[in-house]
Amino acid sequence: MKRLLAALTLTLLPPALALADTTAKQTTEAFYTWYLQSFSQDKVPLNDDLQQMKAYVADSLLDGLRKQMASDEGLEEDYFIKSQDYDDSWLTHINVTERTAKGTSAIEDVVLGTTQDNSVALNVTLNKVKDGWRIVKVDGVKTGLTPD
Repeated sequence: MKRLLAALTLTLLPPALALADTTAKQTTEAFYTWYLQSFSQDKVPLNDDLQQMKAYVADSLLDGLRKQMASDEGLEEDYFIKSQDYDDSWLTHINVTERTAKGTSAIEDVVLGTTQDNSVALNVTLNKVKDGWRIVKVDGVKTGLTPD
């Protein structure tokens, strides 16, 4: 019975509280799994699920992206995948490795996809706040399967 209550409590926690004890790597993996799944369902996470985005992404980055989206220039590509579209292989091939982690800052190397032809390499910077890790910056990497 105690296990059932514990499991039920975890499923009912707000996303931010559930992420409080995760590592930067786990946060990055969870974000890209959720984000790409949303994309595959023809959703625009920045518009369709802002609350879930806030569980993974710093408010300052979200505010900047929303302002850019509303401007005349808009966004030329999706900020988080550095592409205009996603490849189906990305849904099941998300490789995250921790590059550096010092105190409240971490950089994760992310590769989406399986081959040089369909993959995207990213460097994701996160900062730790009181209720978990938040993405503060995403940079594209101009190499094959592995980030620099």
